[in-house]
Amino acid sequence: MSETTSETITASVSYLQGRWQEADWYRALTLNERLALLRTTPFPPTLDALEAEALARAQQRLQRWKELPALSEEEGRFAARLALDGLDEEELLLLLGEPAEVLRARCPTPPTWLLALSEAFSPTAGPHDNGEEAETVCSSPLPGLEEGSHTRSFLHPFLPLIRRARRKLAAGLRELARRSLSFSFDAERVLDLLARNIPGLLLPSISRAIVLELHVARVQGRLQGATSEERFQYFLEQLSEREATLDFLQEYVVLARLVTETLERWVCRSLELLERLTDDWPLICATFLTNGEAGSLCEIHQGAGDLHRNGQSVILLRWDSGFRLVYKPRSLAIDRHFQELLAWMNERGFSPPLRTLTVLDRGHYGWVEFVQARHCSSREEIERFYLRQGAYLALLYALEASDFHAENIIAAGEYPMLIDLETLFLPQINPEVLQAQGAPGLEAIGHSVLRVGLLPQRLWSNQEGEGIDMSGLGGQPGQLSPRPVPTWKGTGTDEMRLTNERVELPVKENRPRLNDQDINVLDYSQCIIEGFTRAYRLLMAQRSELLETYLPRFADAEVRCVLRPTRIYTQLLVDSLHPNVLRDALDRDRLFDRLWATTERLPYLVPLIPAERRDLWRGDVPVFTTTAASTDLFTSEGERLSAFFSEPGLDVVRRRLAELSELDLEKQLWIIRASFTSMIDATTPQSYTRLELHPARTSPTLERLLAAASAIGNRLRQFALYQGEYVGWLGVTPVNDREWHLLPADGDLYNGLAGIALFLAYLGHLTGEQRHTELARMALRTIQQQIMRRKYFPRAYGIGAFNGLGSLIYLFCHLGALWREPALYRQAEELVPSLLAKVEQDQVYDVIGGAAGAIAALLCLQRVSPSPETLAAAVRCGEHLLSHAQPQAQGGCGWPTTRQPVALAGFAHGNAGIALYLMQLAQVSGETRFAEMARAALAYERTLFSPSRQNWLDLRQRPPSSGASQPVGEKYMVAWCHGAPGVALSRLALLSLLDDQERLTEEIKAGLRTTLTQGFGLNHSLCHGDLGNLDILITAARLLPGETFAEHIPRIAAALLENMEHQGWVCGVPFGVETPGLMTGLAGAGFALLRLASPERVPSVLLLSPPAEHSTPAA
Repeated sequence: MSETTSETITASVSYLQGRWQEADWYRALTLNERLALLRTTPFPPTLDALEAEALARAQQRLQRWKELPALSEEEGRFAARLALDGLDEEELLLLLGEPAEVLRARCPTPPTWLLALSEAFSPTAGPHDNGEEAETVCSSPLPGLEEGSHTRSFLHPFLPLIRRARRKLAAGLRELARRSLSFSFDAERVLDLLARNIPGLLLPSISRAIVLELHVARVQGRLQGATSEERFQYFLEQLSEREATLDFLQEYVVLARLVTETLERWVCRSLELLERLTDDWPLICATFLTNGEAGSLCEIHQGAGDLHRNGQSVILLRWDSGFRLVYKPRSLAIDRHFQELLAWMNERGFSPPLRTLTVLDRGHYGWVEFVQARHCSSREEIERFYLRQGAYLALLYALEASDFHAENIIAAGEYPMLIDLETLFLPQINPEVLQAQGAPGLEAIGHSVLRVGLLPQRLWSNQEGEGIDMSGLGGQPGQLSPRPVPTWKGTGTDEMRLTNERVELPVKENRPRLNDQDINVLDYSQCIIEGFTRAYRLLMAQRSELLETYLPRFADAEVRCVLRPTRIYTQLLVDSLHPNVLRDALDRDRLFDRLWATTERLPYLVPLIPAERRDLWRGDVPVFTTTAASTDLFTSEGERLSAFFSEPGLDVVRRRLAELSELDLEKQLWIIRASFTSMIDATTPQSYTRLELHPARTSPTLERLLAAASAIGNRLRQFALYQGEYVGWLGVTPVNDREWHLLPADGDLYNGLAGIALFLAYLGHLTGEQRHTELARMALRTIQQQIMRRKYFPRAYGIGAFNGLGSLIYLFCHLGALWREPALYRQAEELVPSLLAKVEQDQVYDVIGGAAGAIAALLCLQRVSPSPETLAAAVRCGEHLLSHAQPQAQGGCGWPTTRQPVALAGFAHGNAGIALYLMQLAQVSGETRFAEMARAALAYERTLFSPSRQNWLDLRQRPPSSGASQPVGEKYMVAWCHGAPGVALSRLALLSLLDDQERLTEEIKAGLRTTLTQGFGLNHSLCHGDLGNLDILITAARLLPGETFAEHIPRIAAALLENMEHQGWVCGVPFGVETPGLMTGLAGAGFALLRLASPERVPSVLLLSPPAEHSTPAA
């Protein structure tokens, strides 16, 4: 190092002595801080200044940064990330590689936090250990750890910092107490009340690094003690020695900075609270204490919500008289005006009346009445509670609200109380962003009652397990965390460790209880619907007064804009406390670059990232605000992003109120009913509405069948969601074996756009009505846009014929044939390489989502547009099935999966469907190995036949869940997906492929007899309903003309037509809720009606038949 550099270092550390002069501390400087220092250097260094070893290490770190999934999934993303900070790659490489000594030399004065840290640990600051003070600080429960001496000891190493913070706070409190005239308090008592919040502030930050060092000490044999508990205590005693603590802090310099700055903010926020309390006490007494005295302050609970704006949070205060008060560090103008609106609704006759909250708005902060949760004492009170919830849902929908989840509602007897109102009047983000995605369903959800957050919605559901419902109406007890969460094990021992496991979630106070008993919200769903309808119509009738008198009051009210889910921020904060990112601030900066993950889809997030990083660095959940009448966005520090929104929230609400109508009410009521499906266990039979079938008095004429199908087409048109040239729908969709969710229709055939488009295309073809064809073309255009936008297909997108790429290939084949457009065959062929690339990932194998369905779709394409590549892909799928077939003890083979460890019978998920398409592949390819495997699959499936039930066993196992048990006894279904009808359909198609005619015919007759006796009176769906079973009878009548099955078709069809006219459409989803999709919804019912009307022109989608007529492109 040069003499000049040495002199610079000496000058920069003259404030500090001893080990505080060492360069390691400067590794806690963030990327932006280092860059700012670099830019102020008169002669900035270049990469040539780095030694070879440092340069190599920097290059490795740079490569790791580039490989962060959030930055590597799109070309140019990393460069955009650098550009946002005014960086180039060479500068970042330099900062990653330069020694800490150079960084220290560049810093003109030590950072404030380092001065505070050195002051706290100064020998003149007092003894390092003080058991009495530790007892005082740590006497409150410590979140995430068991209570006991070992948990208190976690804070012992940090007592010098805590002591320093207490001294500063004590001095400030004494000064406030001295000059306060209206509010007298004991400064020492209040200091102790505030200090009880320290464990909750610090433990999440320090615990993981301490436990990691415990492991290191144990592995290195440095612990002493006869027992695991003694060795743990020995470790903490050693760590609490001054030099050991400083070694620890110097190793985890980022943690040292975080703890120091956290305590500094705690002092500031605590003094701010007490200053505002003393200043406002006369107003508080006049507003909240109209009768009696408050008494002495006895509890201060800081952190009653997320931290925002430099450590600010909601604070709960309690006095010994029982008086309680809520402090909120934000403007409460919107809360105040909302209470005025509730009073107005009561005055206009809404019943039961809504309770208002007392609010004292003080500009940048305010005070709110404390709401105590209480139980109900009668069912009438519960009914009134949910009538009010319905009213709140209507009002919040009208006010463009969001984020009303379980934590923001308290059940105070029969009154639901909304306790956080900052997310009303949400402004409009540029609609072109969503239009570019071709996702009208997403936009529709964003402007429906579902966005409010009150209605049940399960988050994080997937094929492997159930999600959680934390909505304002949900949050039911017994829910497990959707993913494993860090959980301490072996606390108080030298084997203490952090494990990941699912834990039961705490129950919030949003749900009413009847005499301390939990209630089922679904029992009161009609109350919610009634309350919503009453309030909606009141708002519609009184909209003029609302628009002219009440809405303008909200114009300048501050509203919060939740532009990312809060859970993303909280997860980042948790991950940012991992020891691996606490040694060098650049590692923590790299972790925060996970914020870039969604910017390709949501580009408006990019300019927010610098502010988000600043907030996250402080341990805050980032917060952004605007005012109801503004299009500007403000960061937590007040930085303005001009014209960030395309339309202010106030204008959006004005438009919403103007658009209130009976048609919109009908749509929103459908969404409410559909959302309730996510609250139930869909495996229970009582979840489904059954049909009330009676002998028909009319016949199913061609005209009636086409009219009924057209009515369904019209209903789909009525509920279609238009977005420019794209269209979408919302639908109730199965997410796993036990859950259904209300979601935007995806692109697939089962419940998505492909299935809806297929029905509408055939409806237009048979009726000649162009409007149906045009809607089908819009759906196709939307699918094409989604394909183009995805560029590649995620792992979760399968290859099957109903869920996955196979479904798109199947759709393109049919539309190409129906519309005489061979170009659609080309588009289908363009998907074949993507499908082929995903074959190895397939672990379900079946017709719905796996290789068997892929074979069916590829053979359909081979039929309409033969090519060696398509056939080769089908063969590859067949080989995948061969390589994963497992011999079964009963004989034959099957395809168990992770989700279903027992090989299944049936068409959709079992051997009936797999065997059929293996046999078809054998015929087309001429390869007998596929036929042999098909016979083995049939051999196993035959072992599951029950002669007494004339059906095949349903061996599906329910996925594990909280409190769920496996059903006892044998199970049988009578549907296409599982059971006799689907098996019979498979055997019907195999008649022309196998020479085992007698046995196949026996199985067909057994399956169809069971279908006729047990397969009707279910619902109107194709997958597991009456129209699917009737469709199978149509196929039987065509393939077995000598049998009597055809005689039953007119009778059943007539009964179903009359049932639809009287009972309405009953879809194959919980409660029979209308849903648009093909296999469980309206499109499938319509398709079945078309097939009844013209079976020679409408092929069986249940059999994945190719088009009845097709145009083969010229060679």
